[in-house]
Amino acid sequence: MQISGRRLSRLAVALITIALVACSSGLHSTYVPDGRRGFVIDCGGFLNNWSSCLVKAGRACGNRGYETIKGSEEDRSMMIACKVPTAAVAPPQAPQ
Repeated sequence: MQISGRRLSRLAVALITIALVACSSGLHSTYVPDGRRGFVIDCGGFLNNWSSCLVKAGRACGNRGYETIKGSEEDRSMMIACKVPTAAVAPPQAPQ
C-alpha cells in the first residue's frame, strides 16, 4: 500500500493538529474575588501536568510572583493573582 504525497501531507497536518490539541492549555485574564486582576490557567491535555500550570503561572506574573486563589491538581486548573509590588520604604533618618 502506497500513500501519495497529498495524502501524506494531509496525514501530517492531522497528526500535528491532534498533538496540539493534546497539549492544549489556556491562560485567560479575569478578576479574582477581591477585585485584583488575575488569570485562570487550564493545563488539561494529554501531555500537560500540574507542573505545566505552575510554570505558566510563574510566566504570567514574572518576577512579582503570584498567589494561588484556587487550584485543583486533579482538574489541572488554577486561578491566580499576581502579587502587587510593595513600595520601597526609605529607612527613617536619624535626627541631626
